[in-house]
Amino acid sequence: MHDQLALLKHLLIRELKDRYRGSVLGFGWAFVLPLAMVAVYTFVFGFVFRARWGGADDPYAFALFLYCGLVPYLFVADALGRAPTLLLSYGSLVKKVSFRLPLLAAAATLGACVHLAIGFAVLIGFAWIAHGAINAIALLAPLAAVPLVLAVFGLVLILSSSGVFFRDLAQAIAVVLPVIMFLSPVFYPISAVPAGFRVWMNANPLTGVIENVRALVMQATLPDPGAWLMACAAGALIAGIGLLWFRRLTPGFADSL
Repeated sequence: MHDQLALLKHLLIRELKDRYRGSVLGFGWAFVLPLAMVAVYTFVFGFVFRARWGGADDPYAFALFLYCGLVPYLFVADALGRAPTLLLSYGSLVKKVSFRLPLLAAAATLGACVHLAIGFAVLIGFAWIAHGAINAIALLAPLAAVPLVLAVFGLVLILSSSGVFFRDLAQAIAVVLPVIMFLSPVFYPISAVPAGFRVWMNANPLTGVIENVRALVMQATLPDPGAWLMACAAGALIAGIGLLWFRRLTPGFADSL
């Protein structure tokens, strides 16, 4: 067990280093990018478009509302966008070294989680600046993403193993991710969706997470614990299915890589 954890740590460090290899700022980009996004969205939606949410005459309100939705979505885009080519990028390692291959998917998911944590830190800091104070309940926002992390890990397992055999999967995911963004309540509240479509919207794992993050950060309201536990169970189920799918395809990796 200790050896597996040490290997996972090594893979995670390698994953993070590879992302910023050769750049001047290195890992500093993980902080610069979300800060730049907050600045741009605040200017465009808060001052140029003068967008409103909840009737509040506050130039920062919609920017904060929007960023609450972007943080979980960017995590999904980060992890799933990398997944189809994950095993291909480790091809020589997969063929020559004997170890538990799902650790590669775990390291990729944890790498995206590091950026997710940074995104939440920026979000809470922005909420503090925008409101002049921060409620302690807002600090629980990262917990709202736990079901999403579990589900994404399962999807990374499925996509990374399938990507070994279906090389067009990377292009397909690049098309699907923008669709997911607009079919998730990133730019609008779920209450704005016509009632007939809300059932389908609520089936999207991102929907509940985004709504819960907004409730915690913007309204200092705790989500329903029962619903959160059910979402965690659903995420764990997806992770389990992903692990079974990955193991089923594993015997063919050596011949296809």
